[in-house]
Amino acid sequence: MNTRKISWSMLSVLMIMAMLVSACAPTSTSTPAATPAPTQAPAAPAAPAADPTKAPAAPAAPAATGEVVVGLMTDDSGSLAIYGPMLERGWELGIEYATSGTGIAGGKTIKTVIKDTASTPDTGVALAREAIEKDGAKILVGSPSSSVALAVSGVAAENKIVYIGAPAATPDLTGKAFNIYTFRAGRTSVQDALTMGAALVGLGETFVQIAPDNAFGRGSAAGFYAVIKGAGGKFTTNDTAEDAGSIFVPIETTDFTPYLNQVLDAKAKVLVVTWAGTGFVPLFQQMQQLGILQSMVVGTGMGDNQTMAKGYADAVGSVGVSVYHYALFDTNVNNWLVEKHQAKFGTPPDLFTESGFNAAIMVVKALTTTDGDTSADKLIAALEGMKFDGPKGEYIVRPEDHTVLQPMTLVKLVDTKDPDFKFFELVKAFTPEETAPPCTVPAELNRCK
Repeated sequence: MNTRKISWSMLSVLMIMAMLVSACAPTSTSTPAATPAPTQAPAAPAAPAADPTKAPAAPAAPAATGEVVVGLMTDDSGSLAIYGPMLERGWELGIEYATSGTGIAGGKTIKTVIKDTASTPDTGVALAREAIEKDGAKILVGSPSSSVALAVSGVAAENKIVYIGAPAATPDLTGKAFNIYTFRAGRTSVQDALTMGAALVGLGETFVQIAPDNAFGRGSAAGFYAVIKGAGGKFTTNDTAEDAGSIFVPIETTDFTPYLNQVLDAKAKVLVVTWAGTGFVPLFQQMQQLGILQSMVVGTGMGDNQTMAKGYADAVGSVGVSVYHYALFDTNVNNWLVEKHQAKFGTPPDLFTESGFNAAIMVVKALTTTDGDTSADKLIAALEGMKFDGPKGEYIVRPEDHTVLQPMTLVKLVDTKDPDFKFFELVKAFTPEETAPPCTVPAELNRCK
């Protein structure tokens, strides 16, 4: 293998641990009644000097006549606890934005009960049932963990209530594990892979992947395997659809040496790294110690603000996909979100704030359409085909599989020291249609067109 200087000009699908921000307490909260929400995220109010970053005033109307309980399945103590506060803050501000500060949709006050799943599927299942049976939740939202999201999806189907997954990225949630009650508010790992497309094979002809042995890691690896193979790339180990050319590692691993030796033994030109959680730092430290960063092209994703600032100095000049970064989108919705988030939490919104914000818009818009009716058939009809304006632009809920088509961005890392976390410059913006993933709902359900 020829020794090469690290390129970093690709990505995997990555939810990287880092930003240890304070989380909302896992207790029930409610928003006081006031005036009802419009059916869509509102436009800026007309005024001689209107500021497009300001949320419009709600029209005068009667107070709410009841409440809708939403179970927010988050993570404040598990391996993905870094992402829980992002989801919670995005949800909180999304409700404020979409209801113009009233907390009311379809004549009902939205009450949120927060459940800390601790990245554990069994805990997620127990808390989802608690939210439904004890707290009276009629809608579920979350979680950061793909494994938890798949488990919660099953609980929602058993209870015939709507579940909106966010930010879990496994394609199975709206693919081979599809059920009619489950939607998503964020992207899938396949959308990440499609954003890079054939550019992946420009890094080299032979590939190997390393990923966590969980739903997120396997879904990510499968997405990149399909894209790379489709563009003519070859995998030098585990080259089957099931194994996805990958070395899968237990998520709790701290000593990656045995697995990284397998990477070296694969003798590939390009290593695609997917990881999420606390193992990210030791993984890359050990890659450095074994000379992998110097001998292979290593591709990974653009992560949350704190991780980028602390761990990506050597990656300046790299190109990859950013799921969401606040400085990339000059939309009225994003400008509002940035201003409110900075004022309330002292930082700009982060990697997965956007998906929580989107979920809130979807819930408000659906409840407004149904006049507060939370029956699954009414909410499903309202959500399927829904279009809404979110932080990145226009989002489209695809009716056949409930995947959300959305703008995606290819970015270049230019600075990791910027005090405002303005790390990237935009390389290319993709429309929702350009990175639409294939429908993978099981054929017997006859939903894919």
